[in-house]
Amino acid sequence: MEPDVSQILIVASDLDLKHKITQHYAERNYHVTAINDPLHALDFLTNAVVNLVLFQYNPQEPTLTALLQDMLDKCAEVPLIVLTHIDCAASITNMLRLGVTDVFNLPLDSMLELDQSVVRHVKRSSLFYENLQYRHALEVANQKVNKNLVELQQDQIAGRLIQQRMMPPEECNINGLSMHRYMKSSLYLSGDFIDYIRLDEDRVLFYLADVSGHGASSAFLSVLLKNITNRLTREYLESDVHGLISPAKVVAQINRELLDFDIGKHITVFMGLLDRSNHELIYCVGGHLPMPLLSQNHEVSYLSGLGSGLPVGLFDDAQYTDLTQQLEAGFKLMLSSDGIFEILPFDQIADKEEQLRTVLKRCGSSLEGLVDALSIDSLEAVPDDIALLSICGDAYA
Repeated sequence: MEPDVSQILIVASDLDLKHKITQHYAERNYHVTAINDPLHALDFLTNAVVNLVLFQYNPQEPTLTALLQDMLDKCAEVPLIVLTHIDCAASITNMLRLGVTDVFNLPLDSMLELDQSVVRHVKRSSLFYENLQYRHALEVANQKVNKNLVELQQDQIAGRLIQQRMMPPEECNINGLSMHRYMKSSLYLSGDFIDYIRLDEDRVLFYLADVSGHGASSAFLSVLLKNITNRLTREYLESDVHGLISPAKVVAQINRELLDFDIGKHITVFMGLLDRSNHELIYCVGGHLPMPLLSQNHEVSYLSGLGSGLPVGLFDDAQYTDLTQQLEAGFKLMLSSDGIFEILPFDQIADKEEQLRTVLKRCGSSLEGLVDALSIDSLEAVPDDIALLSICGDAYA
């Protein structure tokens, strides 16, 4: 606080002394309030911001001694300089012990030393009030933050419920396929999304998508993805042309619509179509990593097609291709988002892929076995969302 806004309270029964120091500090751009009656000083201190008190003190007056002690007790943050007739060094010591900031002998032969003390202690008091204002502002800001956090938490809870309800059941059977999904989010909301849609008695469309980034915006984009996919599949089915729908056509249309939204995010996706009539998996890769692991004929291997398609929502000239894989009865397919790599110990992607393949083979290509083997449930936090989708064709014939 600068001197031109600093408040000095002068308490002096000696009118000449009061006039002298009032005029002196008013000329130095202080705001000065002068009080004749010391009994009014405490009321003024409790109702105004005061940076310094200059107090004329007569130790022979008991009421002044009691008032001085009361002021020191109730307004300890305000520097108090006593102007008095000093009779001995012990009286100065006693006043300093009471909490008086400084003591000057009357009459004031020179104002220089008093000015130096006033400047020093006004500066200290100004810093105190500034800190007080900062603390108050911080408390107000903290209250607003806490209120906003409560609102955000409520929004997150609502968003999580919406996102969970828009996903299919964690376990279900469709057209002789056992579908089982698992999600672990790095934040309250997830950017990973899984869905499977029964098209008819033979065909099931499914996908695992990973939206760039984390949190609410990524989660809301996953909801948008579901809406687009459901609309597209409904439009294809209403056309009543068997074979018209394909993963590559759906992914390409999603790419076009996301580019139209221009929301600055992209999606990696693996989308597949299981057709029981010819025991075939038709699939499209949109920048997804890792590729799904297929277990059949006592072997566990990655599907081909890594890098065959670009992430969705980035390039308007992106091309997407349908790939095929023949399936044997009893096959098992495991899809995962790239968050699974973050909890594997190796540095190289190839080493992580091999470890994931080995662990899955060791646990019989079971989703529960994979989660247990990697201790995913016991992790308090994960650096990236983890999504797993297991599709088993034990009754697929």
